[in-house]
Amino acid sequence: MERNFPVIITELRKEKGLSQKEAAAKLGISQALLSHYEKGIRECGQSFLIRIADFYDVSCDYILGRTNERNDVMAVAASLLTLNNDFEPSSKTYIKAAMIIRDAINDSEKLTGLKLDMVLATGIYRLLLIQAYVGNIPKNWVGKAYVDGEVICNPTYLSTIDAVAYNAFKLSQSKNPMPDAPVPEAVKTLVDNVEDFFFSHITSSLPPIPLEFIK
Repeated sequence: MERNFPVIITELRKEKGLSQKEAAAKLGISQALLSHYEKGIRECGQSFLIRIADFYDVSCDYILGRTNERNDVMAVAASLLTLNNDFEPSSKTYIKAAMIIRDAINDSEKLTGLKLDMVLATGIYRLLLIQAYVGNIPKNWVGKAYVDGEVICNPTYLSTIDAVAYNAFKLSQSKNPMPDAPVPEAVKTLVDNVEDFFFSHITSSLPPIPLEFIK
């Protein structure tokens, strides 16, 4: 089946588990008109194209069948800076928080010889290893850590990754630390939710953590 506008908007609606009536109501049009769009009987205008792309959180190019990538990465990154619902614990909020932290550290010139981008990439690589190891993503994505059909993902290797990132920051620590400043909402949301998740798992699955560990 050709992947064109009618097919794609029908697929996206079904992915969300919406009936035509429900989707039409949320999009502000009649069910009959949405049915015509999904059947290819009528073509929509530019304003509705943008509205339905935003509604399904995909790019206009994707919804027109011009690309298989659901989102234009650069466009998404740019839109994050104007994201208003920073208090919501969503992937967009967390990505925005990472962008804010990145810019703050790079602008303060605390790192000498090591860009924060590499530290962030290291953290993502660590996540990649774990998810490939448990089978949630392809094992061959991890590069040299994929050996003889298995992913190297043991506590020693993960600790080594953590140590490299820690030492890189420690060696480049600023002699003039930045003073306290208002916490961006996206950063606060990330910190609050990660700490809640982290400490709830510690208390439920591990012995009490020594206070010195978190100092």
